[in-house]
Amino acid sequence: MIDRSGSRRALLAAAVGGLAGAAALAAPARASAEASGGVRRVADRAMDRFDHGWLTGDWEPFLASLTPRFSFWFPEGPWRGRHEGEAGRRAVEEWARFHGEGGNRVTGERRAVNTLGHRVLYEYESRGASPSTAGYLNWETIIVEVRGERLSALHEYWGNVPPTGD
Repeated sequence: MIDRSGSRRALLAAAVGGLAGAAALAAPARASAEASGGVRRVADRAMDRFDHGWLTGDWEPFLASLTPRFSFWFPEGPWRGRHEGEAGRRAVEEWARFHGEGGNRVTGERRAVNTLGHRVLYEYESRGASPSTAGYLNWETIIVEVRGERLSALHEYWGNVPPTGD
């Protein structure tokens, strides 16, 4: 009910204030979406370099996209387990150089990508593409964490898939 004492102005002011409040509530969602887009952009750039490392053996561009203190988790071999901080950075560098110098080449197809806050989850289906990796066929889940414009973590998970034999 509207009385004649100017309450229409009060009602209009309340309506405009309500719209401003709704806009203010929507702003964090928009900022969050923009932030997750930035996370995805940084992660995709680093993972493009990761894929390039597997294709060519040149891991330096990927390594340049990592923070000095790094979290590296890997399922097997000398790098099996969890490596954190400066030791994590050293472990991922050793891992990359081992594959680059050893001629290990793998081609991976990204099957799915999901952004979860500052983490991005990649699902790959990969095959060996060199004599040293012939018969390699695997499905991997790789979770990376973004800090600023660099990756601060790479956690890789997979099961042992038997060689294809071809």
